[in-house]
Amino acid sequence: MKKIFITLLILVLYSMLFSLRINFNNTNETVTIVPVVIDGINYYNLNELRSNLRSANHIIDYEHNKVSFNLYNNSIIIYLNTQFAVSRGVLSNMSYEVLQRNNDFYIPETFFTRTLPFFYQNHITWNEQNRTITADKPTDRRINTIVIDPGHGGRDPGALGRRFQEKNIVLAVAQNLKTQLERELGVRVLLTRDRDIAVPLMDRTNFANENRADLFISLHTNSSTARSAHGIEVYYLATAQTDEARAVEALENQVVYDFEGGAEAVRQYDDLAFILADMQQAQHILESSDLAIRLQTELIGSTRAFDRGVKQAGFYVLRGAFMPAVLVEIGFISNENEETKLNQRAYQDQIVSAVVEGVKSFKLKYDYLW
Repeated sequence: MKKIFITLLILVLYSMLFSLRINFNNTNETVTIVPVVIDGINYYNLNELRSNLRSANHIIDYEHNKVSFNLYNNSIIIYLNTQFAVSRGVLSNMSYEVLQRNNDFYIPETFFTRTLPFFYQNHITWNEQNRTITADKPTDRRINTIVIDPGHGGRDPGALGRRFQEKNIVLAVAQNLKTQLERELGVRVLLTRDRDIAVPLMDRTNFANENRADLFISLHTNSSTARSAHGIEVYYLATAQTDEARAVEALENQVVYDFEGGAEAVRQYDDLAFILADMQQAQHILESSDLAIRLQTELIGSTRAFDRGVKQAGFYVLRGAFMPAVLVEIGFISNENEETKLNQRAYQDQIVSAVVEGVKSFKLKYDYLW
């Protein structure tokens, strides 16, 4: 028992003596990173470093034997089983090799004491005496918060099928999607409604903005007077280019007139504030388009539904969003076969799985780009 106590005491003292501290400028925030000793050299887990520096997920390139991640809007490339790291074409020799243990990567202490201060002289300094890194706190631009918007609700049933209502189907899908996104991506997911209540369209995007959401995904079921119409389509905000897109836009926007106050309510969505909101959303049009393409691809691959493509339209519910935003029409409730499937948990699971995969690939790309 005494030997165990002494061993634990030695480990604690070692951690205190050889751990690194990171102090962030202009804040009271300090983090401590504890080393792992490998062959007598202090090594640190790359994941722990990225987490503490608010960096993006690292990208592993086994073909070229390297790991890369972004910090302060610049990429760092670390070559596995070598002593070298590169940033902006500049090479740094860390003296010790980067190691891989199972699925984790370990970098030598010289990465902190020599490489980072060299690459980021304007952001990071190293104090040998007290073993402290002083750093500017990086802006966390990763996708951390996603708002899911189940369309309609309350006295607004949305599109009506023979047996089911849009508002109930999309709420069930949204609740399942929230659980899966949180579980698989570790992100914060918020719903604009978590029960059968009415939420004005303007309040939905305001909710996303107030919670500093990084993505906004509005879920709907489609409807058509042509009972044979079927399939899945994803929209992003822009001027509708086809009669079909304009018809869907009119259908989804009609809720403002019907349930939010008639012509006066519609005018609110066309006033200066929303024109400015349109301009804000235009800054995200490329990202919204990319997200829409990824979601559509995954949805068709998972459900084998008819591919109606990625389209653009002027949906009110997307106009106030200050982040990439899309509207997903997961199927036609007016089509008897699709209505039946849309209410089945197994089919809803396929939709959810597809959206998770689409968001995952989008997050991987844009987290890294930042």
